[in-house]
This record gives sequence, structure tokens and C-alpha cells, in this order.
Amino acid sequence: MKKSLNTSALVTADYLLAGISRFGAIAPDYDLARTILGKDFICPEDVMKSRKAIVYTDDQLAQFGDTVPSQEVLEWCRDNGYMLVAGPNRPMSLLEVRDLKRDYFYSKEGGWYANAKQKFAQNDKVETRWIMLRKEPVPESTSKNWTEQQALLSDVEITPNAAEVVWCVTTYKAIRNVYLLPSVYVRTSSLDSDGDRVYVGGFDAKGLYVDFCWDDDRYGYISVSSARKQ
Repeated sequence: MKKSLNTSALVTADYLLAGISRFGAIAPDYDLARTILGKDFICPEDVMKSRKAIVYTDDQLAQFGDTVPSQEVLEWCRDNGYMLVAGPNRPMSLLEVRDLKRDYFYSKEGGWYANAKQKFAQNDKVETRWIMLRKEPVPESTSKNWTEQQALLSDVEITPNAAEVVWCVTTYKAIRNVYLLPSVYVRTSSLDSDGDRVYVGGFDAKGLYVDFCWDDDRYGYISVSSARKQ
């Protein structure tokens, strides 16, 4: 009986110590990012409030706090129409992001990209890190083919994959209640099973579209997305 009481006391003590450690942890300082980017800054805590299935560990929260971009980079994001968004709590594919809230997608279930042969929808992931994504298409990138669009990017920019764009756009909607890319589509770096370029957009109450086109195609409604390199 005495042994049982001692064990119980140790468990209680460990629980209390863990609680003290959690409440005593220093919260990340996001004041600078909020001041510079305003509504275009979305931290992990914002994500957890609006996307209930996403729960970060203490280590992940600390990592986000330690890796906030510098003031210079934050100001560059502001000046170039970028948002800074915390990625999910684990690497997630396009299909997994869709599972968070199917109402945000035109294809609620199934759809061409849910086919097993469309590996990009399963293998291209959005990672647990800060994502700097342009909220609008790259300027003057419509009516151009893929090569011409890539020439518009600066040395610090790349084209993100479909999962990264979709995560940021739907997370912005979940938190800010704003549809991004409502009347335009942006090419991503993802390729479908035939080697065609995946593009997303047309995001409104009917849902976000995911489609594909050839790299050589030039359409007035298809532009390109950009993200800042880490």
C-alpha cells in the first residue's frame, strides 16, 4: 500500500512539473511580424484556432518562434504582396489538405487528381515551416508559357508545389475569411501523371479548382505562383 502511494505521488509530481514547464515557457514574439505584415501574417496559434485538426507540439511552436524571418525579409514580403503562413503540424499532401475542409474545394470527393496515378497529389507536400507565398499571381504572368513565366521570378523566388499553394490559400480563408485567387489561376511546380503542369485557383464559394495544362500553353486566365526561398 505504501509503495502504491509513493508511485501515485511521483506521477502527480511529474504532472505538476510538466504543467509548470508548459505555463512557464516563453511565448514566441511575433509583434514585429504582425506590425509589418498585419493580416498577412498567420502564426501557428492562428492556425490551431481555425483549423481544429491541426495541433502543434511545444517543440514545433518553439521552432516557429525561433525561425521567424528577419525584419528585412518581412519588409520584402510586405512590399511584394507576400503573406507569411505557418505550415501544418506534419507534412501534408494536397489530398490531406483537402480532407481538412472539403467545402473549400470544387471537387469535394474524388476528382481527377484523387486517382492513384496522380502521384503529385499524394507525394508533393507542404512542410512544417514558415511559407512565404505571394497572395496574387506574379505580375504580368498571364498569357505566357511556363518558361516565360519562370523568367519573371527574382533570384529569391521559386514556384511552389500545389500542396503549398492550396494550404496557404485555404488557411487564409479559414482565418481571414477571404478568398484568394477568385478569378485567376496560378501554375504550380507540380506535374500530373502525363507531365502536364498543375494549376489552382478560381477560389470562391463553389470551391477551389485544381486542373492542368501544357507548359507551352498561353492563356489569359493562367498565371504563375511564387514563393520566397527559405
